[in-house]
Amino acid sequence: MAQKLYRIIRACAEMGEKNPIISIHVQGAGENCNVVKEIIYPKGAEIDIRSIVVGDHTLSVLEIWGAEYQEQDVLLVKPDSRRLLESFCERERVSMAVFGEIDGSGKIVLTDSAAVEQAKLTGLPSPPPVVDLELEKVLGDMPQKTFEFNRVPRLGKPLDIAPEVMVMDVLKRFLKLPSVCSKRFLTTKVDRCVTGLVAQQQTVGPLQLPLADVAVIAQTYTDLTGGACAIGEQPIKGLLNPKAMGRLAVGEALTNLVWAKVSSLADVKASGNWMYAAKLDGEGADMYDAGVALADCMIELGIAIDGGKDSLSMAAQCDGEVVKAPGNLVISAYVACPDITLTVTPDLKLGDDGVLLHIDLVKGKL
Repeated sequence: MAQKLYRIIRACAEMGEKNPIISIHVQGAGENCNVVKEIIYPKGAEIDIRSIVVGDHTLSVLEIWGAEYQEQDVLLVKPDSRRLLESFCERERVSMAVFGEIDGSGKIVLTDSAAVEQAKLTGLPSPPPVVDLELEKVLGDMPQKTFEFNRVPRLGKPLDIAPEVMVMDVLKRFLKLPSVCSKRFLTTKVDRCVTGLVAQQQTVGPLQLPLADVAVIAQTYTDLTGGACAIGEQPIKGLLNPKAMGRLAVGEALTNLVWAKVSSLADVKASGNWMYAAKLDGEGADMYDAGVALADCMIELGIAIDGGKDSLSMAAQCDGEVVKAPGNLVISAYVACPDITLTVTPDLKLGDDGVLLHIDLVKGKL
């Protein structure tokens, strides 16, 4: 479904100045009540809840208005572009609903046409709107929220391995880590070439080893242009130095991305996904330090983050104890690729004639 929706948006974007889309908002997990009011702000609109496409017609107004479901976009288009957009949706077999019009009231008014019709049939007065809200009260100039973080000193201890621990036991546990072990359990159970536009998938070489550094996709079936994407994350470093974690996550993403032929470093954009137990002492301050270091690093490199996501409640109470996840930052870097065939893969190709080199780019420092 996401691919179908992507093709519709792309068809509109490729029309250039005739693009029918004035504004677009991806729903994600933000519910209709969130994305609709944001896309109509500040003008306002009247929305008919029953115009929204649902599979279960017994759903209440509240359930439809506040339901969390994804792969849906809310678009703002001119009335004369409606038929064009409908033709794109029909071609891709994607449902489309027109559920309101901008009216300049500055409010979001949610009505239930089914309830209004029922009232007419029974001779009762029409029910009031389900929602009648001034948008300025929820989306206007809201007071800035202040967060106070406390720093917790890091008391480092030297590595102490118990004498009864055997090297082979440690090695087995180490090789079981998802960040170290083979990713074959992930890559072999899915179709790795959906759409036929995948130029570099997760596996490489004649043995299909899951070692690819960068993902590359083609833009069309006939040209060599496309896009490249790579990921970087260094959560273990964050336990010792959050600033280093931020810088190294960017470094890993870029040194993975470099194995594809890209347009230029200046064209690189990235998504930043943060995962922290930010309300706990020390965690919020660590996240702030990582964010500052990340910003400084990207400014110096001339690249930027243009989106992302955060999960800042990565802690839970369990049997009277607080269980928290280590803070983490995932950088997903992407850029245009002028030639999808010029991709270097890490599988060894020279046999006994090859040489392996270790290059310490940071000279032993984080």
